[in-house]
Parts: sequence; C-alpha cells; structure tokens
Amino acid sequence: MKTLAVLFSAAAIALAQPPPEMPKPDLSKDVEDLFRTAAEALADKDAPGFLGKFDSKMPGYTTLRDEILALLDHSDVSTAWAVVADEGDDLMREVQLDWLIQIDLEQSRRQILKFRIERQGKKWKIVSLEPVEFFKPI
Repeated sequence: MKTLAVLFSAAAIALAQPPPEMPKPDLSKDVEDLFRTAAEALADKDAPGFLGKFDSKMPGYTTLRDEILALLDHSDVSTAWAVVADEGDDLMREVQLDWLIQIDLEQSRRQILKFRIERQGKKWKIVSLEPVEFFKPI
C-alpha cells in the first residue's frame, strides 16, 4: 500500500505542475515547509498537525476543522501541490497553490487554493483559505 501511495504521490505531483509556459514561483524554505508539513499531516491522518498550521481565528476555521476531522476519520488521503503564485513580504504573503487531493484512491479533486499567511512569532500561520470547502469529505 505504501508503494502505491508513493507512486500516486509522484504521479500527482507531476500532474499538479503548472503548464510549462507558466514560471513557477519559488517559496522561501519556511513557507514551503508550512505547506509541505500540512500535506504530510493529511497523509498521516494527523488532524491536529494539519489544523495547527491554521490560525483558529481564521474565517471558516470551524467548518475546516469539522471537515478535516470527518475526512480523516473515514478516509485515507494523499495530496500534492504546486505553487501558482506567491506575493508579499516577510510578515504577510498571498500564496496560490494548485492542490490535488486523492481520497481513498476513489475520488480526486484539484483546485487552485488561495492562502493568506502571516508570520506569528517565528512561524507562519494560515489566516485565510479559499475555498475552505475543498477539504470536505466525500
């Protein structure tokens, strides 16, 4: 099963890449780590690890929390993402990711997700996500 998940992840990453004519923005290492560890938490069924990347005061946080808990309680999830846009400074950034999610190897969704992140102390936190409903269970 792990081999299948690794193969799916590799294929999903390849599919999630923006078209060649679109230059891929580079994320700083700490911003990239925010999204990489969030995706890993989903794959590991670690709801607190995923939700910990978000500011609990974010609009739609309760909906996101409920959907993530339901999704991870009943499904296995694989994800991949690619950067579409990244703008901002060392305190606030607007990031768009082409995100692919595979649920129980039966259903997949792919959409451009819009994140606003803020530096809170030494770490980045997601303070806005559109659309929050992207992570709803099947």
